[in-house]
Amino acid sequence: MVLNGYHTSLLLAYLVSSLSREDRDAISRDCMHVGLTYKYTTTSSKLQRIRRGLYYRYISHLRGELILPAGRTQDLPSITMFAEELSGNASRKKQEEARNRRRQVKQQQQRRAVTTAPIVSNASAAGSTTNDTPSAAATVGNNGDTVTSSKPVAVSAAAPLPVSPALFSGPLASNNASSSSATATGGASSSSAVTQALEQRRIRTLQRLQTASVVCIQSWFRAVLSNHALLHEEWQSFDKRMGDLITLGTILKTAKNTTYVPPPATTSMLSLQLLFIVQPPFRNKSTKDGSKKLIDIKDANRLESLLRHVLLPGILSDDDQLDPLLPWLHSAEGKFRLEKLLRFSVICFVSCPGMTSIHKSVVALIRALIVGAKARPVIAKHCQKFLLHATSPLEVNEKVDGIAPEKSLDLIWRLRTLLLYGTGAKGEPIPHNAEKMREACISKQDRDRANIMLLLVLDGIQSFPILRTQLQSRFVAEILTVPLFTWKVTFSNLLVEPKGSASDTTDPPFITFLKAFVGTREEALSTGNLKSTLFTEDVPLSKCPAPNVLCLLANLAQMGRLCPSINGSDPTKLNYKAGALFFNFLASLIDLVPLGTFTARRSAVEWVTHGAHHSPIVLSTVVLDQCKILLVDSYVRELFSSAINDTALNTEHVITSKNDKDLKLEKDMAEVGGTSAANLAAKEARIDRDRSFWKSSKWAKKLSKTMLGHSSNSSSLRLSSSGIAKGGGSLVNTSSMSRQLAHSGASHDTHTKKAFLSREESEESTKANMDGVPYSPQFLIALCRAYGTILSRWGGGGKQDIVKRVDNSANKSERNKEAKSSEASTTVEPCVLSLLNSDRKVVADLYDIIDSETSPMPIRSMKIRPEYGRSDGGNQGATVLFMFVTCLSHVLIVTDDIEIHEMDRPLPPHQLRRIILLLKRLLYRACCVDDVHASSGVSRSISNSNYFGLSLISSSSRTMRDLYDRSSRRPLCTPKMWLIEDLLEKDLKRCKRYDQFASLLSTPVLRVCPFLVSFKRRLRLFERIVTTNRIEIQGSNQLQNLRPGKIVHITRGRLLEDGLLHLNNLGRNMRQRLVVQYLNEAGAREAGVDVGGLFKEFWTDLSNMAFDPNFALFRATEGAGNCMYPNPSSSQAHGSDSIVLFEFLGRILGKALYEGITIQPQFAHFFLSFLRGDYNFLHMLPDLSTMDPQLYNNLMFLKTYEGDAADLCLTFTVANDDFGRNDEIELIPNGANIEVTNSNKQRYIGLMAKYHVCDKVKQQSQAFTRGLWEVLISGASDGKIDVADMKAHAKYSGGFSGLDKHVMRFWKVFSSMTSKQQADLLKFVTSCERPPPLGFSCMNPPFTIQRVGVMRDGDKLPSASTCFNTLKLPTYSSEKVMRERLIYSIESGAGFELS
Repeated sequence: MVLNGYHTSLLLAYLVSSLSREDRDAISRDCMHVGLTYKYTTTSSKLQRIRRGLYYRYISHLRGELILPAGRTQDLPSITMFAEELSGNASRKKQEEARNRRRQVKQQQQRRAVTTAPIVSNASAAGSTTNDTPSAAATVGNNGDTVTSSKPVAVSAAAPLPVSPALFSGPLASNNASSSSATATGGASSSSAVTQALEQRRIRTLQRLQTASVVCIQSWFRAVLSNHALLHEEWQSFDKRMGDLITLGTILKTAKNTTYVPPPATTSMLSLQLLFIVQPPFRNKSTKDGSKKLIDIKDANRLESLLRHVLLPGILSDDDQLDPLLPWLHSAEGKFRLEKLLRFSVICFVSCPGMTSIHKSVVALIRALIVGAKARPVIAKHCQKFLLHATSPLEVNEKVDGIAPEKSLDLIWRLRTLLLYGTGAKGEPIPHNAEKMREACISKQDRDRANIMLLLVLDGIQSFPILRTQLQSRFVAEILTVPLFTWKVTFSNLLVEPKGSASDTTDPPFITFLKAFVGTREEALSTGNLKSTLFTEDVPLSKCPAPNVLCLLANLAQMGRLCPSINGSDPTKLNYKAGALFFNFLASLIDLVPLGTFTARRSAVEWVTHGAHHSPIVLSTVVLDQCKILLVDSYVRELFSSAINDTALNTEHVITSKNDKDLKLEKDMAEVGGTSAANLAAKEARIDRDRSFWKSSKWAKKLSKTMLGHSSNSSSLRLSSSGIAKGGGSLVNTSSMSRQLAHSGASHDTHTKKAFLSREESEESTKANMDGVPYSPQFLIALCRAYGTILSRWGGGGKQDIVKRVDNSANKSERNKEAKSSEASTTVEPCVLSLLNSDRKVVADLYDIIDSETSPMPIRSMKIRPEYGRSDGGNQGATVLFMFVTCLSHVLIVTDDIEIHEMDRPLPPHQLRRIILLLKRLLYRACCVDDVHASSGVSRSISNSNYFGLSLISSSSRTMRDLYDRSSRRPLCTPKMWLIEDLLEKDLKRCKRYDQFASLLSTPVLRVCPFLVSFKRRLRLFERIVTTNRIEIQGSNQLQNLRPGKIVHITRGRLLEDGLLHLNNLGRNMRQRLVVQYLNEAGAREAGVDVGGLFKEFWTDLSNMAFDPNFALFRATEGAGNCMYPNPSSSQAHGSDSIVLFEFLGRILGKALYEGITIQPQFAHFFLSFLRGDYNFLHMLPDLSTMDPQLYNNLMFLKTYEGDAADLCLTFTVANDDFGRNDEIELIPNGANIEVTNSNKQRYIGLMAKYHVCDKVKQQSQAFTRGLWEVLISGASDGKIDVADMKAHAKYSGGFSGLDKHVMRFWKVFSSMTSKQQADLLKFVTSCERPPPLGFSCMNPPFTIQRVGVMRDGDKLPSASTCFNTLKLPTYSSEKVMRERLIYSIESGAGFELS
């Protein structure tokens, strides 16, 4: 068979018919190079089976680069003859023959002329031929014309030279045969017979190679045509046979109502025929689901017919002899056939959306093979090897059972791929319109297909008991980590066990899966390394903006919200053990999710590393909203309401019972009776002073030792009645008592032990009250762990983002349900406290917390994450205690003194005293003992701070401070119960200079729990700080370095005016020595000399005038004590000068305190809190009782009103009638139109108290405080940081110095920050946002910047060690990057977690 130009054009059209337009254009250009043209025509759809590889193979033949079969190594020359044949038509051939005849005639004439010339030597003849004789080389151009060339052609006398492949890389235009023949004929007279023979041999060899090339191309083309014809024949044969079988089955069904089962031989033959048809020689690139080809719809329909009418009847037959698959398993060929059939079936399922019949047939096939009672065990076992792997293809990069992951038939992996890329409009893991359309972004067609495969996978998992645990674990790791899983499938089968199920457990199916997952990953869950076991190679964060851990939390939160066994909607269906497992697992996930999950900010960012570059990825807001279902108020109430069982926990008995210690404390309180807190404190101070006398005097010590004898070892340490050691009381790394306590240990205080039930009592109580009750406190503990993790990460030591969050949920029904259940519940605290008293494990954990010998791990290092490797699940006591103190601190907001002392709300007073004893010991250990243990080497356990441990300390301190403030107003206990005996005593004796005294202010105990130190020692510390600083600035007569003072002239009748004129502008210079000189009314100087007395007189006269209520700057409280507070109407009396007057009076008061002058006026409690800078807004109602008792009684009536508050016709407004002016002020925006009801009356009461106590005197209090702090402490009271002072006293470590470029960048960035950002950074490093009271020179340890070397900017974020006031600063490449990383760290609210 010889191809002409017409055949070539048809072949090219045939080859390129299935290519894209761009590919066809490229082929056109290639064909122009070889001198060919073609016309594209549309042919049969079967031409799509011929792929790009056939075309390139054909072109390579045309170019002389034929790819030879194996075993052939010779090179092929250019196929000039074939190109010549293809490039012309009949007319051109005739013209070429005519030219050749004329050329031959000319050559004959030349030979005749040569015979008449003289004979020369062969050498000279050869040289003449080589150099002088022109040779016409004919070439064939693109248009078929022949072009002659006059270039000489050298003829070698050696063997034929091999043709270089580069010669044939260009257009096929040279006619080598013609040119060689002409050259040989033209040089015959001058060439020898040997040379001519060699030339002819070379030509024949070239022709043979050209002929072989043409034959190869022709055979390939014939093979393509033959294959196509064979496939077409097989298609027709298969369709005809299937039509006959379907017709036969229909006839039998109609006539005899029986199902036709084809013989196994027929089934095998048809299966082989289908597999032959659907296997094309060339395939497309890999698709997202791993399939390697595009499925033809006709082939998919043929598969559906084969499965439904041929395979399934035999497989489902009860007769094994009719099962066509059993004979297949007896040979390797049959096994291969079965695998290929399953592979094609799965690919059809994934690649053919919308074809329900195919989906049903494929699922029916797989179910018949591995699921159900009719599944043959032999076939199921064989199919399990490649349908359900025990090991995920994602776990290892290598092949699983010899199969690459992208070719795996594993159903779980295929389901994951389908859910990731087979749903949604554009095949995205998270559809781009998900936030707008919500669940509607997934079409019903895609959801139905996913549901079919999900049910198949679930049934397949249940069919293999041996591998069930591994498969269930894989399901959680690969399927439940798919983003928006609850939208893409109908997951009701995972929530409730199907009826008739053979399962031996009552747990919901997804809880069973979680058990298997936890069982296979205990170590990773306990150590927080779960992320390493969840594989993300198939879904990078750049394609799916939601990490696997976040997706898993979101999906489980949605499933748990709808599962009746654990959501608490129906207490009769609640499964306590399943709920405990679920929320413990949620706690592990919440511990690992990104920091932006539960923040108040709408968006969250994660950083992705690409080599040396780092790029931010904004996390999907849809997935974040799914996680925040855990924070819906109604859902949280349902959970805790169902977890609390007062009857089972015997709450009433535990809360009301009293032991001997409680009775003794009540007796002590009865003795003091109605004594005020101030008188009690003074009495305790006198007792403490007497005790100090006996300890300081030598003869008193001897007398005391003689009286007591030697019954006790003086070197041993004993705990006082307050629960802490005697003779101790010093601070971190400075107290000998603390060091001895750390080394030698100390026995537990009997009174502190009896604060809660002993371990034996708790065990008996638990047994007595749990028998016969289907209740488990583990569910409540798990809830405390899950929500404690949220509160500690986002609402504990950070910026309380969880409190400030905005509900972005699009679910209106949840918001409506939340609004209906707005009544606050206070039943959590008694129940949790009962658990703290009665549960044996919880009580044991509490002792581990407060006893450093039992548990050497510091409190700040405690973790809330459950420990699955331990039988007890980790420290439950710390978890329950944290939730208890957090709830107690919250409920105290709406609790007044009357409810605490007279109504036993929220807890009886004796229980509050127990809490005080417990938290006091916890805080003492956290602030004074833990660091001593770590520094002395007693314990080398992990001591890095953890967010939960820090939150536990913070919450305990906040709760204790609230109780202490209430007790200072109306005693809850005796003052000595708050104190640690001799705490700070030795440190005060050790200090001599101002900087030593000032350094004590930054110690943990005074920053976290100053109430543990007696008021006498705190007052003495303040006095020593002021005195030593005054001596440094003013000098003293004793040291004979008294400096001259600033003279201030004061006229007797113009005290306020002259004082304001001369003193108000001094600012911090008021610390200098002031010499007051009085002038009489005539302006003459009086005779008195000021050595301190005249300034006291000036202060006394000025205070008598300024603090007189008639002067309208201050008012006196009406309730009790006649205490002073700023007059809210001062601006009406003094105009704009009132603020200036308050600042001046604050400076004068600061000067009086600085000089040690006792001031006469007594200030109200709330105003003193304003001056201190830490006003507790929990005390607004009690403070209101001292300002306006009538208003307070009215608000208390409203609070306890049992009727409908709407009947009182109140709105969120307040009337202001100062000086006869009646103004109505709205408490909230549009408050005049918002009615006060039972649901919002608590908010109304709080807003009313806040307005009268805080808002009305806010400007006056701030001005007075600014003046006071400006004199007493470094800097103003507005919190601005003195950057120059901070920089001057900063230290550097790790290789940094003050001249380092990174340090200079830091100070430049810090100076450019806002005041709020500077305060946040200071809090990030030191845990306190305010600068030290006496400047950064007094900060101990000093503010330190430590170098952290990094290779790339994104390797690390700035972190801090607040124990040492150290900022760990990476060496960033630029100032811009450093600023971004610093702001990200301080605003993330993560505290120590970023390290």
